Amino acid sequence: MIKGSCLCGKVKFEITGEPSSLSYCHCSRCRKAAGVFSAVLIGKADDLRVTEGQDTIAKFRYEPEGKFDRCFCKDCGTSLGDLSSGDIYVIAASALDDDPGIRPTVHIHTASKPDWYQIDDGLKKFEGDYIYEE
Repeated sequence: MIKGSCLCGKVKFEITGEPSSLSYCHCSRCRKAAGVFSAVLIGKADDLRVTEGQDTIAKFRYEPEGKFDRCFCKDCGTSLGDLSSGDIYVIAASALDDDPGIRPTVHIHTASKPDWYQIDDGLKKFEGDYIYEE
């Protein structure tokens, strides 16, 4: 079990299954919400359960090209990621309270990273979303 929460503690969640990936996302939406990039944990939507504070979660959808909602705590502003996007969750790893048991393996949406930031950690890089690239 992997637990997570927001800064004020009103939103709490737990993940029961094995996450499928942990990656660094450099898309413009993640950069604006988290800084240079956002570490995101991805897994099956059925494995995620909000245990407290469902009514404290706000959602923002970047239209028209938004693929994921940006969920955050209405009270403290903690970025939570997308708690349910069809079959998967995309959780902001910064909201995790426990070690997810996996480590980052890729940088995604590197075409959107700022020019002043250099990726030199040796992880794989994808200009777009590696899930949908062949």
